[in-house]
Amino acid sequence: MTNNQQRRNTETAAGSSAIGRRSLIIAIALMAAIMIAEIIGGMLFGSLALLADAGHMLATASAIAIALFMAWAEGRPASIERTFGYHRAEMAGAMLSALALWLVAAWILFESINRLRDSSQLDVQSAPMLILGAIGLGVNIIAALILRWGAKRNQRADDAFRHLLSDLIGSVGVIVAAVLVMVNGWHIADPIVSIGIGALIAASSWRLILQVFHTLLEGTPEHIDLYQVCSDIEDQPGVTLIHDVHAWSISDNYDALTAHVVLEPGYAANTDELLSKMRRLVYEKHGVNHLTLQFEESASECLENHHLGHLEARARHER
Repeated sequence: MTNNQQRRNTETAAGSSAIGRRSLIIAIALMAAIMIAEIIGGMLFGSLALLADAGHMLATASAIAIALFMAWAEGRPASIERTFGYHRAEMAGAMLSALALWLVAAWILFESINRLRDSSQLDVQSAPMLILGAIGLGVNIIAALILRWGAKRNQRADDAFRHLLSDLIGSVGVIVAAVLVMVNGWHIADPIVSIGIGALIAASSWRLILQVFHTLLEGTPEHIDLYQVCSDIEDQPGVTLIHDVHAWSISDNYDALTAHVVLEPGYAANTDELLSKMRRLVYEKHGVNHLTLQFEESASECLENHHLGHLEARARHER
């Protein structure tokens, strides 16, 4: 690849990243505006469903905010104090966001049960509730289209787009509850829909917490088949065995892998070329961004005592 080609690729990547950030900024501004409107409307018009939908939008706004932070963090250089830069800060933000959403979901459930028990609290003004719900649905659709456009150029925008799709369900729920109150006088529909929206918030935050814990425990990324990675490396000419394998995520979309590679006795080929070939293989086929390999002439040279044992594990799996 020529220097001009490299420069064009870098400029294209930078342009795509800027477009992705702009789409995230526009989307979070729209979400924040309708979220504030729904909070005010929920309190003025007695609709818990509007407040619950605002909480659901908070979940998406948090996801977009984390995506924006990571777009900034990925451009920050690593330092001697932070050799991986600010990538792992994403996990701290995601954990705080998930815990906050659990509190929101718990409050929605508590308030819904109280309103179901005490019918005197069921006094919903359906007309303005319907208007706000329709506006919220429209804003969600516009934000989704903006993120969908940005998703073609930026992975972060694509992730936020998938989060936003679930918000459409909450806005539809608000509209359904408002129509039921308006047409049939079923004020009870408001807390019932709120419970459903609260359940959506809890479910999305639970998945987020599981992902954060898996990352903090440095578990193998779910999309990486570590046995296949080992097999692919061992299939390279001159390689006898791979061991002491570790794979983990630094943050979302940034994975690392380290391993010791035992070469055939008397291997005389260029090890730099072999290493370069392995890097391309592991990155292009398995998506590992950060690969560190240590070449050895025999497994006895390895002083580590924590080995993956992938051959034994594969044999047990095949049985």
